[in-house]
Amino acid sequence: MKKTIPIMLLALSMTASAKEVPIDSLEWAVVDNPNLQRLTPTLMKDYVQLGKPSQHWFIGVQGGASAFIGNPVGCGDIFDRISPTFNAYLGKWITPTIGMRVAFQGLRFKDSNLDRKRYQLGHIDVMYNASDLFRQPTDQLPKWDVTPYLGVGLVHGSDLLCIDEGKVRNYLFALTYGIQTRYHVGQRFYLSGELGCFTTFREFDDNGSHGKLGDSMPSFSLGIGLNLGERRWHHAVDALPYFNQNKYLLSHLDRMEQSNSHLRNQHNTDHNTIEELRKILKIEGLLDKYGYIFDDNGNTKNSYKGLLSLRSRLRGMSDSILPSAFQTDSNVLNVPIFFFFQLGKAQLTDDSQLINLDELAKVATSHNLKVNIAGAADSATGSRDINTELSEERTRYITQELVKRGVPLERIKSISLGGIQEYSNPKDNRYCKVSLYLEMETLP
Repeated sequence: MKKTIPIMLLALSMTASAKEVPIDSLEWAVVDNPNLQRLTPTLMKDYVQLGKPSQHWFIGVQGGASAFIGNPVGCGDIFDRISPTFNAYLGKWITPTIGMRVAFQGLRFKDSNLDRKRYQLGHIDVMYNASDLFRQPTDQLPKWDVTPYLGVGLVHGSDLLCIDEGKVRNYLFALTYGIQTRYHVGQRFYLSGELGCFTTFREFDDNGSHGKLGDSMPSFSLGIGLNLGERRWHHAVDALPYFNQNKYLLSHLDRMEQSNSHLRNQHNTDHNTIEELRKILKIEGLLDKYGYIFDDNGNTKNSYKGLLSLRSRLRGMSDSILPSAFQTDSNVLNVPIFFFFQLGKAQLTDDSQLINLDELAKVATSHNLKVNIAGAADSATGSRDINTELSEERTRYITQELVKRGVPLERIKSISLGGIQEYSNPKDNRYCKVSLYLEMETLP
């Protein structure tokens, strides 16, 4: 009756230990919880780091065609009045969206009487990059820009006749407007196309009422341009997602600290329980028999010297004769390696054991050796049928891993041992033992 109490306590202890989940198998919420992931910075569209005064300048030239539309209309239609035009400009972007430029436009035009005359137009425009309304902010130079503009300037068309028959320069106020499209072929150069127009007073061509708007000149032109200084804008990073994540992390840290406190208390309770069980076993004289339960140093049966020195020892092996030092009754090379499995699973206790499989596969394929696999289960847990099936699953697992590493399936032999009690520590019986061997003719 005295023996019954410690055995029952030991069974309870083993049951509690069997319920523990290894850390490696925990499905941490980090994978699925976006609040625990590294955030990808998002740029703000409205807040940018303004550049230096020497940055964000641009210059360009364009050539195309224009057509004068006057009031009165005069002779001919718009196609009769088409003439070549030229314009050049220099400007600066104040923000990614707002810019200004100074431009000159001129050459010739046909007035309402289809007479050819010269004109010159100087103007200042405010430009609005409408492309930023339809794309995400970025530090990279965008390929396309679509930029409407509006400005004012002075235009000279025909000289006016004075009373004394002299001529005076006729400079008139002009309203300019249009839209320009750019395509960047690199960090510096871009191609441009522009559809623009200016409107001024009717006396522009010296044929209309004074003081009334009415003469216009639409134009279309193509050209090239150059970015001076840095063109890219560095947008500010939106800090709100980081504030929200920090708020969540603080609450998450508090929950984790409470969980850790609970686990520490549980650990202390388990430790005290184990120490009491150890004392009871010692008093009852059963510590030598059941002491392995308190040993958490893992499996220690492997001797890796044979595996680590196998390559060097095989270098001197003849193609036809195996040295007697390697021969046994079954021609097995004396380097069995154990692979240990988790309780009730065909899964290794530690994936680092796969390194041994890598080495075994290299040796087997390099020296044309055969492989013997013996799988086993712990008979202390599970029924006979369960242990038989489990040992077969473990054998199949090692076989599949060796095949993945290049060992032909026909060179592998396997056997399932079922449940065994070969070693006193039950977890030492949850293994697959792998040996390398040669099939040789009997030597005379």
